[in-house]
Amino acid sequence: MTKQPADLDSGLHTLCYRIDPGTLGELVVYPLTAEFLAAWDGFTQRVKSLRGRADHERFTPSYSALATALSAASNQVVRLFARFFLSSEDTSNGVVALMVSASAIAPWTLTTAVRKFEQLSVGDTGADTLAPLLSSIQPQYRPLSEFITTNPHTGVVQAPGWIFDAARWTLAARIAAEPMLIDGYLPVTFRLDTEGHLVAYDDALTRASKNSVGHATIHVSTKIITVPGATGLYLRLDAHVARHPYTWSFVKNVWLDRGDPALPIVKLPILSPYPAKGRDHPVFKGYTAEVVESCGLDPITLPTEFGAMVGTVRPIGKPRKHSIGKGPGVRFLYQLGQHVTRQLATPPLRYAKTPITVADHITGPIPPDQLDDAIAASGVDRLRLVGLYSTPGVRRRMIDVLAAYSPSPDHPLAGIDDDTPVALTPRLSVVLHKAEALLAHTPGARSVPAIPWLEAPDGTGVIAIAETEWNPEHPPEHDAKHPVRRALANVGVVVQFLNSNWTLPKPRKTKVKGVVRIIEAKDEPAIAAGRDLLRQAGLIDNRLARATTKATMKGRLDRDATLVGIHIRQHTPRRGSGARTRLVIRLVAIHASPDLTKPWRVETFSDQYQRWMPYRIGNLAHHTGDLGTDKLTREYKHNPKIRDLVEESLTAAKFDRDKPLVIFVDAQGCKGIWPGLNDSTFGTGLLPGATLAHPDLAVVRCANGDRVAQPTHRGHGGTSADPHQPDLPRASLYEHDEDGTFSWLLAQPTRTYRAGAMSARAGGAYTRWTVPDDKQALMGKDWHGLTAIEIAVAAAGSWPERHLAALTARLCQQAASWDDRTQSPTPLHLAQRPDLDHPQRAELPEEADEP
Repeated sequence: MTKQPADLDSGLHTLCYRIDPGTLGELVVYPLTAEFLAAWDGFTQRVKSLRGRADHERFTPSYSALATALSAASNQVVRLFARFFLSSEDTSNGVVALMVSASAIAPWTLTTAVRKFEQLSVGDTGADTLAPLLSSIQPQYRPLSEFITTNPHTGVVQAPGWIFDAARWTLAARIAAEPMLIDGYLPVTFRLDTEGHLVAYDDALTRASKNSVGHATIHVSTKIITVPGATGLYLRLDAHVARHPYTWSFVKNVWLDRGDPALPIVKLPILSPYPAKGRDHPVFKGYTAEVVESCGLDPITLPTEFGAMVGTVRPIGKPRKHSIGKGPGVRFLYQLGQHVTRQLATPPLRYAKTPITVADHITGPIPPDQLDDAIAASGVDRLRLVGLYSTPGVRRRMIDVLAAYSPSPDHPLAGIDDDTPVALTPRLSVVLHKAEALLAHTPGARSVPAIPWLEAPDGTGVIAIAETEWNPEHPPEHDAKHPVRRALANVGVVVQFLNSNWTLPKPRKTKVKGVVRIIEAKDEPAIAAGRDLLRQAGLIDNRLARATTKATMKGRLDRDATLVGIHIRQHTPRRGSGARTRLVIRLVAIHASPDLTKPWRVETFSDQYQRWMPYRIGNLAHHTGDLGTDKLTREYKHNPKIRDLVEESLTAAKFDRDKPLVIFVDAQGCKGIWPGLNDSTFGTGLLPGATLAHPDLAVVRCANGDRVAQPTHRGHGGTSADPHQPDLPRASLYEHDEDGTFSWLLAQPTRTYRAGAMSARAGGAYTRWTVPDDKQALMGKDWHGLTAIEIAVAAAGSWPERHLAALTARLCQQAASWDDRTQSPTPLHLAQRPDLDHPQRAELPEEADEP
C-alpha cells in the first residue's frame, strides 16, 4: 500500500480514488469459445459482402455494435472484449473473447436479441449462427478481485484489459446509491448509463434564450487510470455539461430513459438526417430499435424535434451556440469529491505540497532591445514581416499591434503606405500589402501572386500575418487558411492568421478597496497573432531564462543544457476523405542557458530533409510536405521502427556531450512505444535516447487531460468563509509517492478564471442548479476551473528528480510567446505546434460528442 505522509490532507485533493479489489464485487462473465469466434468471422464476412447494396444499411459489424444492441435489449451494461483484453489464464483455457454484463441476461432475451441482430445485419430472416452458440454458454458469476493480482517482486498491479472497464460499473453504482447534496440542501440523483458513467438525468438544466429553450444534463465520466509506479489502480472522475443540440444535425449519440429509475440510462448511437441519401429523419444505428422491439419491449423512437420540456430522449452533440454554457464549475467538483469520498469510504488521491513554486508569468511582447539578438539566434541576419490584408480595419489592427516591437515612443507605422518597408529595428522591418484574391475563401488550387516582399534576399527571413474571415456559426465552405499556409510555405514564408470577424469589447469596470477603475479592452487576438508569428519564426527572448534561473529558486536552471521535445501522434483522417492514416513525429531542441544575455536558440528535425535546421526553416519544410509518414502507425508491431527513427534523428543532432541533455515526451503519444515510459515499468525499461550513450541524459514524461487526476481543492493556506466553496491551488508544485516512484502535479485555475471576471468564476460561487434568478445570465457563460499537468522523471541524469520537476513546471508555467502557461513544457510545446498548424489537419473528423 502507498505510504501517505502525515500532512497529506493539507496538500492537493483530486477526484481520483485508489481501488481496493476486494470491494469491487462480482460480474457475470460469458467465456466465448473458438466456435463462436469462427461463426462471428463468417458473419462479418457476409455483412461485408453486402456493402454497396441500396437496400442495406451501411454497417460495420463489431463487438461494440452487438454489445450496444444487447445493452438496449437488457437495459444494463454489456461489453464484449476481444482476445487481447484477456488474461493469460483465460486464453490458456481456450477463451477467445469475453462477454461481460452487470447481471445475467435472461436466456430468451439473449437469444432473441442476438438472432434479430444477425438477421437484420445480413438481410436474411433465416440467419441464426450466433445465438445458439452464445446461449449455450453458461454464465459465470466471478468476483473482479479474482482477475487482479500483484507482482510479488515489483508490487505492480496486474490485470487483464477488460477489468479496467468493468471496475468502473461497480464503483459508479456505489457512488449513485445515494443522492448528492448540493450546498448541503439540494439532492441531485445520479443514474448510471450503459457506458458506465453517471448522469444527473432527473435533474436536467433548462434555460430560455431569445428564440428558443435550451436543455443540458450534468454527467460524471469514469475512467480507470494508473500513475507512475502503478502499484494500484485508480478511479478517475470528472464532470461535464452535456448541452443538448436544438436539432438532429451532426448528432451521433443519444441518451434514452426507459422509464424505470432503477435501470441505467441507455446510450445509443444514431445516424443523423441525411436527405441527400434519403434519410429525412434520424434513425438508430446498428438495428438497435428493431432488436429492442423483437424482445417484446416498448419500441424506442426518436422525436422529430425538441420542445420547451426536456424529454426522455436527449441528443448528445457539440452545439456551436446554446443558452447554457460549458463547464460544471469548481464548486460542484469540490462537493462531488466529498460525496464520492463518503460513498466509497476511501480518501481521494492527494498530492503533498512541496517547497517548489512557479513564478508569475512574464508578459508582454519581446522587448525591442532584445529583438535583434533573438532574430540573430534564429539563424538569419534580418527578418521581414509582411502584413497581408483585405480590409482597412484589419490593416489598422496589424499596424497597431506591430508598433509594440519598435523602440520609438511614437507610432512608427501610423500613416504608412502599402508596399513601403519600415524598419522597426536594425534587423526587423514591416511592409503591408493588400492581397484580397490570395486571402479570399474560394475553391480550387491556390498560388501566391507576384508579391515582391515575399521574396527574401540572402540572409533575410520572411514571415507574414494574414487576414482571414471566420465565423464559427457559418464557417466558409472553402476555407482559405490551409491552402494559403501551404502556398506561402512553398515560397519560404511562415504565416499566422488574424480573424477580421472581431469587435473590440467594451471597457470593464473593477472596484478595488472602494476605488472604481476602468480597464480598457485590448485587441487580444491581434496581440496573440503577432506573438505566435514570432514563435513560428523561432524568436525567443530571455523570458524563459528569467523564469527558470532566478538565484532564489529551488530547482533553478544553473547550467547550459539542451532541452529536446519529442511529439508523436497518429493522424487518422475521417472516413471517406481518401487520405491515409499517417504517423507524425516531430523533434525540437532548445539550447538553453542561465545567462540572461543569451537568447535561447531553437532548431527542429526535418523528416523531409533528414537533418536538423532552424525552427522557422523546419516549420516551412513541414508545411510544404505531407503530414508524417504513411508507412507507420501506432500499432504495436511498428514500435521498434518508431524508436529507431527517433534515435536516428537524435543521433543526427550531434548534441554537445559536455552539456546535459533533457528529453521531454508526451505521455499520450509515447507511452507504449518505450516500455520505460509506461506506468507499470516506469523508469525501468527502454527510454528515448538510449542509443546515444550521452553521459548526462534525463527523460521527463508529461501528461494532461483525462489521463491525469482532476484536482478539486487545496487543503492548506487560507480557507473560504463559504464551506461549500473550494480553496484553489495557486503556484505550488505538488508531489505523490507511489511506493518510491514520484510524480508531480502542477494545478492552477485557467487564465480566464484567474482574470477575475464573474462570468468565468461563477462556478466557484454557484452550481448550475443554484444560480439565483437575478443572475441567470451567468448560466449562459462558460464556467472555468482547474487544469493539471502531471510531471514524472523516468531518468534523472545528473539532476535531482525534484530539480527536474521544478524545471519542467516552470517551462510549462512560462510560455515562450504568450502571457500565460502552456499544457506542455516549451520544447514539447514547440514540437506540437507545427503539427497543429499543418494544412492536412483539415482531414481530421469533427470532435467527438461531448460525453
